[in-house]
Parts: sequence; C-alpha cells; structure tokens
Amino acid sequence: MKPIINYCGLFVLLLLACAPVRAQISHRPEVREFRATAGEHSILYRGRQAPRYNFRANGHPYWSSPEFREGGVLCEGNFYEGVPVNIDAAAQLVLVRLSSGQQTVALSPAQVDTLFVGDRCFVGRPQADRELPAGFYEVIGQGPEQVYKRVDKRLQSSVNNVNGTIIGYNDPAYDTSLTRHFAISTIYYFRDRDGHFSRLKGKSALLRRFPEHKRDIRAAVREAGLDDRNTDFDAYCLGVLNAAAR
Repeated sequence: MKPIINYCGLFVLLLLACAPVRAQISHRPEVREFRATAGEHSILYRGRQAPRYNFRANGHPYWSSPEFREGGVLCEGNFYEGVPVNIDAAAQLVLVRLSSGQQTVALSPAQVDTLFVGDRCFVGRPQADRELPAGFYEVIGQGPEQVYKRVDKRLQSSVNNVNGTIIGYNDPAYDTSLTRHFAISTIYYFRDRDGHFSRLKGKSALLRRFPEHKRDIRAAVREAGLDDRNTDFDAYCLGVLNAAAR
C-alpha cells in the first residue's frame, strides 16, 4: 500500500499552518478511499498496546483529560482522520482507540509526525537535542514564530495526603485520602522564524522576542482583552503571535 501523502513536504506545511493543511488532506478522494479500505488493519493500528494504570491515584496521566476525542493523525507518512485519540503525557505516547473500544494502541513521537484534536495541533519530536527534549508538543500559532507547549505527568507518592490544589488539579472530587498522584509539569518553548527553540518563561519573556514591534503587540493584546494578569497563558501566546504576524 503506497503512502497517501509526501511526508517531508507535508510536515513543513503542517508546522506553518496546521488547520488549513488538515482540511486539504481530509477532502482528498484517495484519503477517503484509503480509510474505507484499510480499516483497522492499517499501519496506524499496528502499534503496541497502550500502558494501563491499574491503581488509584489523584489526577490522571493524560495531557488534559481522560476522554478520547475524534482527531487526525499523520503517522509514518499516512494521514488518518476521524479516529479516537488522546495523549499519555506520562509516557509521551499518542493513544488511538480501536472502533470496537476494546483496545488502545500507543504510538511514539517517532511514529506520529502530527496530531490534530479539534482546532489544536500537536507534533512529535522523536529525538532530543540541546534545544528540545523528545516527546509531544502542542503548537500555538501559525505564523513564522510559534510557541511549543509541553505537558509532562509523573506519578509521585507523598507521606501526606495530596489534594487537587497542590498537584495542579482544581476538581474538588479528587480523593484527599490518596497518597499517590500525577504531578503536572508544563513547559513552553519559543520557536523563532529560523526554527530555533528557547525556553519561554512568562508573558514578558514572550514580548521580548519581538523588540521592534513590542509596543504595537502590547496594544493589540490590550485591545483583545488579553492583558489581564489572570489571562490563560496559552491564549496570551496566541494573541501575541497573531499580532506579531500582522
């Protein structure tokens, strides 16, 4: 079975404009035909069985929610859309659930080039280097500069009871009698127009990446109502990047 898309060319385009490219791919006749004929015997479902967490702990190992959502996966040169997906942030694996719902397979960053979930775009980084660790990253922004968001989860134990506030969860339903929990670590990286990465710490640090347009960007962010100190950092990053791309 031939790959339905060119890997190298598409990967570059996906980084620049994830959503438009996704729409172009999903409507190609050969893509629809491939999905219809390959079914669950396609390359996508040949991954290893997903990790199972057979214990009770506060929190969960998934990127943002235990719920699987319909998404699109660019896996080993082939694009699959309309499959239930999630990200295991503890193991840094993309999880794909079979249509039967009885089995979930795990795909590594070396296998998954790009993942779409709703209007969000994630990319796999198969090898670590001095700028970026291996794993999965959410791509914020579609211009020449972008922000890469990484979420890691780690199972930890504590002698004292751990509640949702301490470990980064705000759901009061979490059991405060449990001593094991998934701790959250979120790190942001700035990707400049040359493709180089650097750690990003805070809103001011992002503004400093655009010294020549700092005043105009700050004005645009203020006009959009994103200058409040309680503004979600993801939303703030997107506002700044959109203003910088104008």
